[in-house]
Amino acid sequence: MQEGNFLKGVLSKSADKSPNSASRVDVRPVIIRNETQFQFTSRIGTQEHHQNFAVPEAAAHICELAGTVFRDLMIFTKTGEVTARYSRKGVCSIKRRTVISGNATELPVAAHDRSRNYLIPDGQPVPFLIATGIMSKQGHVVAKHYKKFRQINRYVEFIKDVVDQLPADIQIHIVDFGCGKSYLTFATHYLLTKTMNRSVSMVGLDRRPDVVTTCNRIVTELALQDIRFEAGDIADYSPNSKVNIAISLHACDTATDDAIAMAAQWKADAILAVPCCQHELASKLNTERQPLFAEHGILHERFSSLATDAIRANLLECVGYSTKVIEFIDTEHTPKNLLIRGIRRIVHPSDSPDRQYWQKLQTFSSQLGVPALRLQQKLEEYGLLHVEGM
Repeated sequence: MQEGNFLKGVLSKSADKSPNSASRVDVRPVIIRNETQFQFTSRIGTQEHHQNFAVPEAAAHICELAGTVFRDLMIFTKTGEVTARYSRKGVCSIKRRTVISGNATELPVAAHDRSRNYLIPDGQPVPFLIATGIMSKQGHVVAKHYKKFRQINRYVEFIKDVVDQLPADIQIHIVDFGCGKSYLTFATHYLLTKTMNRSVSMVGLDRRPDVVTTCNRIVTELALQDIRFEAGDIADYSPNSKVNIAISLHACDTATDDAIAMAAQWKADAILAVPCCQHELASKLNTERQPLFAEHGILHERFSSLATDAIRANLLECVGYSTKVIEFIDTEHTPKNLLIRGIRRIVHPSDSPDRQYWQKLQTFSSQLGVPALRLQQKLEEYGLLHVEGM
């Protein structure tokens, strides 16, 4: 490590078989602020945890783990490989293999700040991430918030895809229903204004006045332009201009339907919704037609959630949107990981539903034996679904 010959290390064969223990640890050199450090990646179940150490601490940490926590250690260097195996009694056997000159494969030292091609990078200060506690003032993501950081970057990829389809010369108007702590609202504003250099006007709407106060305080502290937060309900909000993107993230149960229906009434260019707590269909599902699901509560709930989102995506198709249901973030982070994305199509003046999608919905609903759900009712109420004769 001190001489720069260390390429990679792997600690494996854990002595502790409990579920909360790491199954292996990978060690690699990384460049952080122009200095070589060593990143330890511990794998616990399906999750990864990262720690960075300078040379002396990294070497000492490997020595602490080898032979106690892990029984196998492999070290790859520029000149060869070293394998150390520890018996249950602590006896260590070491094997060395020298790489013939000219055959060595030198692994590049990863630049930690650019190790992943994130739209919002780790390694340089991002004001809203610092203000919300996700990033340190030095520009590095706080370890316990790395999942949130990854979620934010996954989300802004969807935003970028949508924005790329909008005219380049317009101001983009965005409404975020149920914005909560607004990590993703601020991320959207940062992406569009700082990364994509677009003009935006954003409103974050939430029922909780204390949350809105906190978010507006961050806006003031960071001197952000063209973004504001308001306390209120979806049904009471009326935009003062054309809405290009409507967002609803983790709005509980039928609040997602209210947000989608309102956005469709506005004829928003794009709708992004991450549903949560889909209980409506679970209470209405005909258990006699689905007896195998009904026998197991968790299966009944999950089937109802998936069916609800399928109906939502189809109803958006009926009122003029091309929809996709996409994995928002890995299931290791949250089970509520589906995003419904609707991009508005050019439809004929009557805005009547596309017959093929409506017929699919009728067949599906008949098989499940359920009445019209909240989203269909709201779309009919707004005059978007002209279902007579369909």
